[in-house]
Amino acid sequence: MTASTVTFAMIGAVAAICATQLHAQGTPPQQPASAFSNDLSMVDYHFPARADLYRLSRQYFLPGDGIAIVERLNHIRDPHRIPTGSILKIPLSLLRTEPLVAHIAAVRGDVRVTGPVQTASLGAVIPPGTTLETGADGFVTLEMPNGSRTSLPTRSRLRVLVLRRVLLTGRVDYDLEVSAGKAETEATPIAPGTGSFRIRTPHAVSAVRGTRFRVGFGDGQSEAEVLEGLVGVGAGTAPAQDIPKGFGAAISDAGAITKETLLPAPDLLNPGRVQVDPEIALHFAPVAGAAAYHLQVAEDAAFLNIVAEATTPSPDFVLPSLANGTWFVRGTAISPSHIEGMQQTYTMRRVLTGLTASASGDTSAMHFNWSGAGDGRRVYHFQLMRDSEASLPIIDEPGLETDGLVLRNLAPGIYFWRLGMRRLASDGMTENWVPFEKLTVAPPER
Repeated sequence: MTASTVTFAMIGAVAAICATQLHAQGTPPQQPASAFSNDLSMVDYHFPARADLYRLSRQYFLPGDGIAIVERLNHIRDPHRIPTGSILKIPLSLLRTEPLVAHIAAVRGDVRVTGPVQTASLGAVIPPGTTLETGADGFVTLEMPNGSRTSLPTRSRLRVLVLRRVLLTGRVDYDLEVSAGKAETEATPIAPGTGSFRIRTPHAVSAVRGTRFRVGFGDGQSEAEVLEGLVGVGAGTAPAQDIPKGFGAAISDAGAITKETLLPAPDLLNPGRVQVDPEIALHFAPVAGAAAYHLQVAEDAAFLNIVAEATTPSPDFVLPSLANGTWFVRGTAISPSHIEGMQQTYTMRRVLTGLTASASGDTSAMHFNWSGAGDGRRVYHFQLMRDSEASLPIIDEPGLETDGLVLRNLAPGIYFWRLGMRRLASDGMTENWVPFEKLTVAPPER
């Protein structure tokens, strides 16, 4: 299926923008998908005073019969006497362009680059013809010449098809293709007639004019999820559909469009909890109608430097250890049709205060041993209860700086014990406790 069979027109207030532009030229407003198609292929040029079409063509046209094509298209009788201020429609394919490049704004983990550039490094120049692919732990953010940014999470693939500027008008033209996974874009606004920014999938194309959205492709389906702006979606000859903020569309390989409301962002439970354990545990409130959940952790609030992510059927996540500091967390709920919902960002404080403990021995001598993790001074607190966790401690030893203790001649019975640790460092104090452990002391055999 070709890209023209199914079209997205993701152009931030697309209906209003395109209708206004066409009306000003005396052309009746069209559907967003049709306006999108015309906007991409034509350049509107306001003919200046004392200009000459031949001189214009020598400086700005590609070699060929461009003058004849422009004359027929605009019904020009005399190319030497074109009224000042006339708006000429010139096919983009006739015009000289200046090549542009993107840059890698952030990169981490397994990111493979093929094409003119072979290495994914911060600040690397990415020209057209380059493909970027992220592995199981790879993340990369690409910055366009106008400041627009497109980020790829894990297991995604993007090819840079076109990056150029039209010399005649200064109009920019960006064209990217997502062939696997997902790309999230925050596009710098582009005024009507000054440029185009397209993101394709194998059977869809999205034209951007300053909005925030995600485009994905997998299992023969394209998805569009609109976080800001308005989207016009067209399939074949069917009338275009408007997809506003908070809605998504799934487009099958047959061109069928399914529109749905994006699921709300899940709420992070205990958002102020300091992460002290070696593993990071995050729990979100369930969202009605969700089939899965997606979590991302980043160094920055804009999520340019993503360091970890996971997708699970439940809203509970366990991630590997992270360095101490402040991190940013966001979660989304995914519908049964694979449409990812709205997102909400939280800050997360990470201060490793790891603690492990064990017990061994018999009635004559019970050995309790422990170890802690994290920088700074570590002070331990040991408690032993009889019969129940809720009982008053029969042994309560705070302020321990050793790695264990020995209790001798414990009476037979049921005990519960636990250990806490306070970490004292320049960034403050954190505390961690291991859960209660049950200890049965059996009477000696006779």
